[in-house]
Amino acid sequence: MEHLKYRPDIDGLRAIAVLSVVIFHYFPSLLPGGFVGVDMFFVISGYLITSIILKSASNKSFSYLDFYKRRVLRIFPALSIVLVSCLIVGWVYLFQDDYKLLGKHVFSGSFFISNFTLWSESGYFDSKSYLKPLLHLWSLGIEEQFYIIWPVVILLCFRSKNHNRNIVLSCATIFIISYAISIFTMASDGGANYYSPASRFWELMAGAIISTLRFIGINTSLSKLMSLLGIILIALSITMIDEKMSFPGYIAIIPVLGASLIIASNGNDLVVSKLLSVRPVVFFGLISYPLYLWHWPIYSFYRSIFAGSPDYHELILL
Repeated sequence: MEHLKYRPDIDGLRAIAVLSVVIFHYFPSLLPGGFVGVDMFFVISGYLITSIILKSASNKSFSYLDFYKRRVLRIFPALSIVLVSCLIVGWVYLFQDDYKLLGKHVFSGSFFISNFTLWSESGYFDSKSYLKPLLHLWSLGIEEQFYIIWPVVILLCFRSKNHNRNIVLSCATIFIISYAISIFTMASDGGANYYSPASRFWELMAGAIISTLRFIGINTSLSKLMSLLGIILIALSITMIDEKMSFPGYIAIIPVLGASLIIASNGNDLVVSKLLSVRPVVFFGLISYPLYLWHWPIYSFYRSIFAGSPDYHELILL
């Protein structure tokens, strides 16, 4: 499997995404739209995974076995520790019915179908969501389902002579259909709108489109404009969007476009790119996966055990 050129600014973007989610969950009044960090993660994942597949497929070195082996080795060890830890803590502190629900969510998380399980239950923002320590695993489910489908689509496109055109058309088609589903289900089925891969794949496709069009050269001035606009859109998203709005739907295009513009700028901007590439920022990007995995179970169990949200001092101790 081919390795991509490392871009520290993408890790910086990861840092913004994960810290936005964490701050929203712990102190929602500070960043009412922090939950859009997940949407930024989807764009990043779509870009990186598509780039990996395209590079190895172009060199005729793509292997499904190698691809999925790498995904499992990257994702499952840390996830397994979180799942087992939740079972242990839950055994001590949760009531029987809550522990049964936790067991159901552990099973779903192990097979990356948490989004379907939660879809069948209740909303992400409902008053009892904090009683679900593994609520946040829905996004891993969306990504893993994307990893199953997308390589097959790309490899099928590579069977034709015009594979580049077909890949772009596939990206655009999936993007349009998925975004339309997201808008349609916004009013008719909030659970489907939030948890269904059909209404979320367009966000991953946004990253995939950037990957397929990366051969298009952009000058430094345009790169600066794109990255500046991108960071402004992200700032507006995490501060102006809130849980009372129908989401994802129309409005999700704002954080998705913001993340897309930063990635598409190719890290050429001397201001935004350098800020995102500062070592402390990159550090949080590098630990974004374990930080995302652990932050919600800690918060959930804290609220279940102590019947309240942690304040700033308690958060530091946690």
